[in-house]
Amino acid sequence: MTTPQYLVLYRRAAWHRARAAATGNRIEFQGMLFTGKRVELKARPGHGRLVIGPWCWIGNDNKLRSHEGQLTLGAKVVLGRDNVVNSYLDVEIGDAAILADWIYVCDFDHRIARLDMPIKDQGIVTSPTRIGGDVWIGEKASVLRGVDIGQGAVIASHCLVNRDIPPFAIAVGVPARVVRSRLPSGMDPEEAAALVRDGRPIPTDPLDA
Repeated sequence: MTTPQYLVLYRRAAWHRARAAATGNRIEFQGMLFTGKRVELKARPGHGRLVIGPWCWIGNDNKLRSHEGQLTLGAKVVLGRDNVVNSYLDVEIGDAAILADWIYVCDFDHRIARLDMPIKDQGIVTSPTRIGGDVWIGEKASVLRGVDIGQGAVIASHCLVNRDIPPFAIAVGVPARVVRSRLPSGMDPEEAAALVRDGRPIPTDPLDA
């Protein structure tokens, strides 16, 4: 498309590519990228790597920072606005995931064991954080280090996710807890996730009707 709006989006995508090359940031653009205003894409030279899949939308004021390790967005990921994703080891956001607004995602915590040293000087501890494909996360949620949110899960607004969430589960609260499943009664979440990976419909899925 060549409408004025799309020309602006194309220019922004070209600017991000040129800036990454000029600053030495290891950012891999795997296809077309659409961004809003004031988007920060950062991969610390020599330490971090940022991979952005094709056809992602990254809204206004998002900050994606790979300080160390790798931060990966799959294809067609949608980020609303004012989200922050910080990676020191490995953060992965799967294909077609939706993150609303004001969400925080990380793969590290500060060490706090020593009382004779400021927390900021004690270093960090890291664990991989994974958000599966087709996950929907509501606004102002936080996803902490070491968490695995399964395929197709729904995370309600304001959740604090500090433990794994099964595929296709709906989770609410602080800390987040599973309240029900999106799947047909009695269906195993891992079985359903395997069907999706194989490109097969889940029974009773509208596409199967």
